[in-house]
Amino acid sequence: MPSFASAQPRRSIAAKSGPVVPFPAERRTAHVRRCAGELDGLQGEDARLYWMKVCRELAEELRKLGTSENQARAAVFAFQDEVQQELSRMHLAEDL
Repeated sequence: MPSFASAQPRRSIAAKSGPVVPFPAERRTAHVRRCAGELDGLQGEDARLYWMKVCRELAEELRKLGTSENQARAAVFAFQDEVQQELSRMHLAEDL
């Protein structure tokens, strides 16, 4: 019977094909719209706490995928910009 201890260790797909590159956070349209909708319904401290939670979760997700601290920060800033633009579009549509 063969010994499993002597078998070569398994390598992950990432080790064979290179690092995982996450989909750009600001292009996650459904997530951007969902967050903008949530923020639009919140005010003051509730809005601030929700927004901090969303941004921290996004940064943590990106770090788990192997993104550097600087890349994660840039991605969160880009996501924040996109959510702000979505909020502007929502309010512009209401005004028309």
